[in-house]
Amino acid sequence: MSKLWLGACVDEANYVFLLPNRPILPTPVDIVFLKKPDVSILIELNGNHWRKIFTIMAKLTVPSYDSWKVFRDKELFTKVGIAFSLDQLHDYKGVVFIVGNTFRNERPVVSSAQEIGEVHTSFVYLPYVWCPYLDYRQFPNILIEALREYILEKKC
Repeated sequence: MSKLWLGACVDEANYVFLLPNRPILPTPVDIVFLKKPDVSILIELNGNHWRKIFTIMAKLTVPSYDSWKVFRDKELFTKVGIAFSLDQLHDYKGVVFIVGNTFRNERPVVSSAQEIGEVHTSFVYLPYVWCPYLDYRQFPNILIEALREYILEKKC
């Protein structure tokens, strides 16, 4: 499963999160679940830590910020894909969130990237966003909102 991909496929995703770790999946895993994962099942299998990961993804990518919770639970994987290796992204044309430091040697932050945030920061050079691990200690709401606003402004 080195090529594991969750959610919207390369051709359909508006955003892809490149994550350094994989969630536990239900067994047996079928292709239908991988394409349209059930967030509640993934949270049940993986715990509160993954609920926080999906919440931050939803807050960053939801069309209307007020509805992030419904979006997370019902629509996240119609617009968002999750990859676990850089080679999975060679055909992808949308915004890529490079999460944490695991991939920074292979895909370093470019010198012309815009730094977003003050205490906690992300770097943006679209289509790439280098961001902290998806945990509120590293990625608080103030950074989520600033990053979301910047990306939406630049995408338009």
